[in-house]
Amino acid sequence: MFEKKMDALFSLWDNGLCPGGQVIVRKKGKIIYKQNYGYANIEHEIPVRDETIFHVASVSKQITVMCVLLLQEDGLLCIDDDIRKYIPDLIHFKEDVTIRNMMNNVSGIRDQWELLELSGVRIVDTITQKDAISIISKQKELNFEPLTNYLYSNSNFTLLAEIVERISGKSFNDFARERIFKPLGMANTCFKEHYSDIIKNSASSYEVKGKNELVHSVLNYATYGATSLNTTAVDFLKWLDNYKDPKICKKETLDVMFTNPTLKNGKESEYACGLFSGYYKGHPYIEHSGADAGFRSKVIHYIEDDVDIIVFSNTTNLPIGEIVNKISDTIFNIEEEDDKEVPSFYVEDFNFEEIEGYYLVHIPNQIIHAVEIVVKDKVPYVIDTYGLNPLKHINGNHYKYMNMDLYLGNQCGTRLKGKYVHIKKLNPFKVNQEMASKYLGCYRSDELETEYKIVYEDGFLYLLHCRNGKHKLYHISGNQFVCGNISTHLLEFITDGFFISGNRVKMLKLVRDKND
Repeated sequence: MFEKKMDALFSLWDNGLCPGGQVIVRKKGKIIYKQNYGYANIEHEIPVRDETIFHVASVSKQITVMCVLLLQEDGLLCIDDDIRKYIPDLIHFKEDVTIRNMMNNVSGIRDQWELLELSGVRIVDTITQKDAISIISKQKELNFEPLTNYLYSNSNFTLLAEIVERISGKSFNDFARERIFKPLGMANTCFKEHYSDIIKNSASSYEVKGKNELVHSVLNYATYGATSLNTTAVDFLKWLDNYKDPKICKKETLDVMFTNPTLKNGKESEYACGLFSGYYKGHPYIEHSGADAGFRSKVIHYIEDDVDIIVFSNTTNLPIGEIVNKISDTIFNIEEEDDKEVPSFYVEDFNFEEIEGYYLVHIPNQIIHAVEIVVKDKVPYVIDTYGLNPLKHINGNHYKYMNMDLYLGNQCGTRLKGKYVHIKKLNPFKVNQEMASKYLGCYRSDELETEYKIVYEDGFLYLLHCRNGKHKLYHISGNQFVCGNISTHLLEFITDGFFISGNRVKMLKLVRDKND
């Protein structure tokens, strides 16, 4: 019965020439389900096997933390030291930040991917470790004072990898291989340190475009520490074994990894040392997921139940997080709950012509995301990376975009982390030439080493960048605006420029050219 339920969850991956993944479920030391699905490479029709190696993205972070903690065991560093002690040439903000702050994502250091994007680097570019470190080292401000908040930042773990290399005198991959992978017997595991590296038996990456059309999703970069761990589900089980019976480190080291920091406001953070912790329907866990290009990964360990679930995939066509929850429900004999709640913004009969527009999901200090919808031949589409992606109609004003529930029209909302939230439908900021002059000009940031322009066309304002293109400004309130859809940013204009914010970069200032 359990096996049939599991097979049903992954049936899409077992349907013709489709990318797929590796799935392992273990309970109290015994593997109760293990299956490989689909194809590692569509072009050459190579199936996924036990030895197929997957890029697991942010699942990498816990390995990076272990490398740092092993150096602490060796007496070569202390995680409560200010990071200037180890990488003084890379730090140009005034606040003290410790290694522990970075391991726990409470440092306030801005995220490298958003910084690179704002500077004009595209995620499909050949981004190196040097590129990431270079943009981080230009930052003169933090998102917040250390330990006053939790905010996920990949920069923390890129810098941790740099510290490991400087202290050990070895490449990051060599250190991890000698101290972790080899002792644990993880023969098919490594960190990819350069985009040109060849990794035997590695899976290719695919995304879904439009109506279930597969496209190759490019992964050219190879920064490491925050990402770029390449491994198999079989190998990663050996890593999880070390959490229960430490072979490569002291028990006290694991105690550090599993201790969540207390913020200055007295609240405990949800993140510690490359791991999220929490409860799923009463069952305590540690876990991490990952997403780069078309790769998706999820690893969860239920502490008291001694249950491990690993899903590694090379495609975006299944909601891995939801599926892992369903696997957990089956293991714990939890009946699936029917969601009978009808959100207040659901409308049975609505004017279809109202659906087109720009919708902003904005929870202050948490998430910023916009969805731009256009209608063609009476079919609504979301503008995304690959052009137009059709919405799936559920009923009334309820639509689905990938794994996102959207309630559209004049009354609109969505569902985030199991909760319904209202979203705003915004109008473009229409102004005359005289009003526009208040905003027009060239704006520069030394922290990004780039410039943006505010331009005026056909009665609207646009944010213009040489590589990021031209994006219409939508008005929120006062001097606050938003632009973009694939990547969404808030702009707040001040006397001499504007602040730009994303999900993991807050209040980065661009100064207006005085000649404008």
